[in-house]
Amino acid sequence: MFKKLSICVTVLCAFAFTGTVFADDQAVTPPPAAAQATPAATPAAPAKHSKTSIISGAVVSVDATAKQIVVKGSEGKMDSITFDVSDDANIRKAGKEIALTDIAAGDRVMVAFKHKDDKRVATSIKVRTPKPAAPAAPATPEAK
Repeated sequence: MFKKLSICVTVLCAFAFTGTVFADDQAVTPPPAAAQATPAATPAAPAKHSKTSIISGAVVSVDATAKQIVVKGSEGKMDSITFDVSDDANIRKAGKEIALTDIAAGDRVMVAFKHKDDKRVATSIKVRTPKPAAPAAPATPEAK
């Protein structure tokens, strides 16, 4: 009985995997030449590093004329990183839009950036507002 069962399972597995192999071969077949788009109509290849990255840290310096901001990573293990700020960058503090000149050294920021032409271009800068200090606990009178 066990021998018949193992033969059936082997045959079923063989058919299951054979179907996926043949389906994969058909997907690789290129479309006919008439259906292919002309080279001018195809979109340009995406940039090498087009994904957005995020870093948090403290602002070291801001140069509004050069549209650059230098940030030191929050872990302290990173060197300072210079970002070019794009003209359409979204710069916010406490939910309100601000200018690059409103950012000062020492501010805590979160910078979203993309790599472009071997530079880091900031697309979004969020200035973090310091958390309010916890209220002091009322002094309790000492029992005498």
